[in-house]
Amino acid sequence: MNVRWSAAVLATLVIWGCDSKEEEKKGGKHEHKPPHQGTLVEFGEEFAHLELVLDPATGRLTGYVLDGEAEKPVRVEQKEIVLQVKGKPSEVAVPLQAIGNSLTGEKPGDTSEFTGQADALKGRKDFDAVVVDVTVKGKAFKNVEFNYPKGNEEK
Repeated sequence: MNVRWSAAVLATLVIWGCDSKEEEKKGGKHEHKPPHQGTLVEFGEEFAHLELVLDPATGRLTGYVLDGEAEKPVRVEQKEIVLQVKGKPSEVAVPLQAIGNSLTGEKPGDTSEFTGQADALKGRKDFDAVVVDVTVKGKAFKNVEFNYPKGNEEK
């Protein structure tokens, strides 16, 4: 009887110990939960992400560079990430400047957080855009298209 009980306890612990990401798998893809409740832009096949958070009242856009699971910040050397926002009558460049954080020791040129403001984003809740160029962990990504607020991960 002790053997059966031990086996049952072990099986329960194994089930509880399973990675919660496995439970999120749907159709072979993970679902990522953006830590700032923003929009995720995927680089590579889950190599890294850029989470974008828009304040439509001010047109302020904040970007957070995250790891492949969209959980941990990843510092990059860039001092600016440029987005090309599609629109009428023309596209608008939205430069996001690197910002520092005294709590984490991040500074421009060694940070995971970027921010910028564009009047063209005021009042917008949906737009198509392109991340022009970003380098994460030595890997460059150019002209990565996405939709705000959908992102570019296939669901």
